[in-house]
Amino acid sequence: MTRIGIISDIHGNLPALEAVLSALNAEGAETVIFCGDLVGYGPWPGEVIARMQGSSIGVQGNHDAAACGALPTNHFTPAARAAIDWIRSRLSAADIAYLSSLPLTREVEGMTVVHGSPRGPLWEYILDPWTAAESLSLLSTDINLFGHSHIQGGFVAAGEKVEPIDPRAGTIELVPGLRYLINPGSVGQPRDGDPRAAYAILDLKQGTIAYHRIPYDISAVQREITRVGLPRELADRLSVGR
Repeated sequence: MTRIGIISDIHGNLPALEAVLSALNAEGAETVIFCGDLVGYGPWPGEVIARMQGSSIGVQGNHDAAACGALPTNHFTPAARAAIDWIRSRLSAADIAYLSSLPLTREVEGMTVVHGSPRGPLWEYILDPWTAAESLSLLSTDINLFGHSHIQGGFVAAGEKVEPIDPRAGTIELVPGLRYLINPGSVGQPRDGDPRAAYAILDLKQGTIAYHRIPYDISAVQREITRVGLPRELADRLSVGR
């Protein structure tokens, strides 16, 4: 594998996922790595699992763990908890088995993949250079992929100096000797002010990471969220990317 699609936090949003997968196919991605949270919030949990299972490599996120009963929801927001309760009633035994089988961390092509952080795979957010530095100190790999924050970007470290990556730069050269924490952003519920679905393409041959956004039919997802009875706020936030 040399050209890899990187995605995260799909959260049961099938139209957003289909838009991203179509773009990745058009751009020649040979495989897809996901950084957790296939389900949660969105109205197509089983369909997203079916779309990803067998065609991608990934890890378990906190909503995946909660949906399969491996994580209590007492620390979830009321809307997130309501969504998990709804999802649990709709997943098949095979869906639950698949979510349960996902590891918390894994290495792929010499890269570490995790949802939150190496110290707290399900819960810890990497939002600042200090947490990024602590996370890198626990990793032996130079290229590392994470999600959970729903914020596209990440961090780059030169020795002890850690700086954020601005995804607006588009394509970024991966410099040998530097270490990276790469967040592709959220496919299904972005929280960085851009409501478009987020993804990234890692080109191991060229030594680059390219950040992308793509529009999808947000109104269709909002209608389905409302139709199935999920909390209205889960529909509203999709319009603003927060």
